[in-house]
Amino acid sequence: MSIARVKNHEGHDSFAQMSIWHSISMLAPFEAVSINSSDFNEADIIEGEKQFYDFIKNLYHDMYKNPTKYIVPTLAYDEYIKNRLIEEDVSHPHKTDAKESKLRNAFQQAIEFYPNYFYEISQAADKICKETYALILTKSRYDDVLRKLKRPHIRKGSEQRLKVLENLGIVVNEKNDAYYISCENTSKIFLGLYVLCSAPESKYKYMNYLRLDYKGYHRNIPDIEAIKSTLNEAHANKLDVAIHSIITDKMKYKVKPLRGINSDHGWKAEYALNGKNVLGFFAKPDSLDMFIYFNDEKNISKMGDDIKDNKPLFDWFCNRFPKVQCQCPHVRFIFLGDEKRRICGMSNRAEISDPTFDDIENMITITKIFRNL
Repeated sequence: MSIARVKNHEGHDSFAQMSIWHSISMLAPFEAVSINSSDFNEADIIEGEKQFYDFIKNLYHDMYKNPTKYIVPTLAYDEYIKNRLIEEDVSHPHKTDAKESKLRNAFQQAIEFYPNYFYEISQAADKICKETYALILTKSRYDDVLRKLKRPHIRKGSEQRLKVLENLGIVVNEKNDAYYISCENTSKIFLGLYVLCSAPESKYKYMNYLRLDYKGYHRNIPDIEAIKSTLNEAHANKLDVAIHSIITDKMKYKVKPLRGINSDHGWKAEYALNGKNVLGFFAKPDSLDMFIYFNDEKNISKMGDDIKDNKPLFDWFCNRFPKVQCQCPHVRFIFLGDEKRRICGMSNRAEISDPTFDDIENMITITKIFRNL
């Protein structure tokens, strides 16, 4: 899944390119899935899966190299951010920036247009042609798909993006009051799309689709191996050490579905015991944050008292709770030795960003002491 990183004239990716890069990084490794079908044989199904996987992967790679070709408006956002950083008002670091949000939504929605097009036509299709592997949609359903794709920030470019798809070989033919959608270059890609999107309805279905995760068809929730496959090797190894040292069979985990991988959202997972979170992490392809949950601020203060005689561990522990400055009702106070500190009471967790293996060992030690594991 490698791709040479393309840099702009200033020597770095644009923000849109970074989002596209995350889309590429979050793709699952290709694993074909055989399904029972009375209409298509196994060899054709697997070939179609590989064709659709390669089509979308190549689309993202090409989009990353040349966002303008895909009508992804990145220049306006990059220029605005560049100027804002120069004029940044440090006295209001959390102020809402409506213009930044609008420009960001524009390029994110433009990126999302392409995977959303294929997802929506698959969901709207009445059937797939046995002879040509074309998706068959009624005119009204296809019109509904096009309306859904006209998101607020990219309405003006929708026709141009459909033209891009046409240039990539996507053909929409009208016949007998219906539309037949096929690909002139790779004939079975819509059979592959049809299989991928025929998974049972669940809150993970769209996420599995975005990842091109055919294996996900067979499970209700992504497993940790699926998450690790998207991380760099160092972070995957650290996550593996922490999980195998702390997690027991009695703990249950949940994964937050991706809202849109091309919007730079990664994985959020939490392990819980008896309904209370124990360990969690937030992971992107190139970053990892881990959390120890204490469920109540009083538990944090008590934990500090329990380990205060172990100064290296105590100092490490104290540095895991960011101070907050806001005046919201969720502010809580903890006591770390002689220090009284304001923290966010919504999480009551220790935060370990980009952990080293020493951090992982300290995290394991703290968790085992707190949980009596």
